[in-house]
Amino acid sequence: MLPLTDQVASTISRYRMVEPGHTIGVAVSGGADSVCLLHVLREISPHWNLRLRVLHLNHRLRGAESEADAEFVRQLASQFGFVFSFREADLSAASGNLEELAREARLAFFHDEIAAGQVDRVATGHTRSDQAETVLFRFLRGAGTAGLSAIRPVTQTGPGVSRIELVRPLIGVDRAQVEQFLKDRFIPWREDSTNFGFVFSFREADLSAASGNLEELAREARLAFFHDEIGAGHVDRVATGHTR
Repeated sequence: MLPLTDQVASTISRYRMVEPGHTIGVAVSGGADSVCLLHVLREISPHWNLRLRVLHLNHRLRGAESEADAEFVRQLASQFGFVFSFREADLSAASGNLEELAREARLAFFHDEIAAGQVDRVATGHTRSDQAETVLFRFLRGAGTAGLSAIRPVTQTGPGVSRIELVRPLIGVDRAQVEQFLKDRFIPWREDSTNFGFVFSFREADLSAASGNLEELAREARLAFFHDEIGAGHVDRVATGHTR
């Protein structure tokens, strides 16, 4: 198996996630996935002459833990000499779908960073494990192929000219690889005791017994993504991505 850094570099090239000279906003929560993403991008960024900017959104959902996360990420950015962009979105008293509210706050933050010319694209730490878990959940909810493709390597989101591009360089590796990478290098990360988001839905649906074969689900997700892109007429990009 290729080293994780090589796998990520291959994914970036395959899906044309960056252009030479880009400034990439790296969304870092302090968790294992995003910390790994920052370390890997730091190592391989010279290949594309990339500049990195660390983005952190404090949802203020976990009190002192949230503050500690923000300080951890701030120090990590300082350690590498990266600009640190920080925003607070107080969702502690919010009602409604907390996961969706948090997602909207993140996207608004990313949009503002891109609109201000601070970054060209934003990289997030979604992994193949996230992909597989999301596919499982959506499959059991009766999703079609669009639902099965779930988390795509590159997505554009937002209205019209305000659309922003999100890239997911870790989408080809799983969470176990991420944690092993960090452990091998004695790199610390923060644990989210709530892990709000997808895990809430998993608990509600009691799907833990059905989540064993995540690798197979990830493979199905990639096939569904390929199917959707062909159906949408994006053959050139997909074909290029799968042959490079």
